[in-house]
Amino acid sequence: MSKIETNHPKRRRGADLENAVLSSAWQLLNEVGYHDLTMAAIAKKANAAKPVLYRRWPDKSSLAASAILKFGPKLDVKIPDTGSLREDLIDFFGQLIKIFDIFGTEKLNGLVTDRLKSIPMEKLFETSNSDNKLQKSVEEILKNAEKRGELVFKNLSPRVLHLPSVLFINEVVSQESVTMAVITDIVDEILLPVFTANS
Repeated sequence: MSKIETNHPKRRRGADLENAVLSSAWQLLNEVGYHDLTMAAIAKKANAAKPVLYRRWPDKSSLAASAILKFGPKLDVKIPDTGSLREDLIDFFGQLIKIFDIFGTEKLNGLVTDRLKSIPMEKLFETSNSDNKLQKSVEEILKNAEKRGELVFKNLSPRVLHLPSVLFINEVVSQESVTMAVITDIVDEILLPVFTANS
């Protein structure tokens, strides 16, 4: 008696499973936005069991963030040197908001708030108080401005150097988006006056 062959779909594992889940999350995020995104819908689209998703990603926000990191725009941020501190700052922070331009603010609503719930408070504050890439980039911009005679870098206190990071993070957290108009206002109304006050 011959064996009856059945065509069961091969169970995904490892990198194959992860790619399928992240790809499904990315597609659904583009289609319905973060607010209406569900782990159940992602699991169904990826042909995976929902408990499997939770073993790898503790919540929807971590899975959505992973999908954005894998398939979203790569932030290959360049340090601008336009010849003007104002334009350098606007250009630099403008490069950081590509993700909002691609999705539109409404499709990302809720993501930042949910992610913050899973980040320990000390880790959140490390972003603005430790040796981070954003601050290093701003310092490079400021040193270029010093060469042009726009400011004196040594007159800038650590609090002042932390200010751009704090303002940017605050805007993302409170508004869940950042626009070029907001960046321009922050540069014109806060950063330029502070950076050049003692020059």
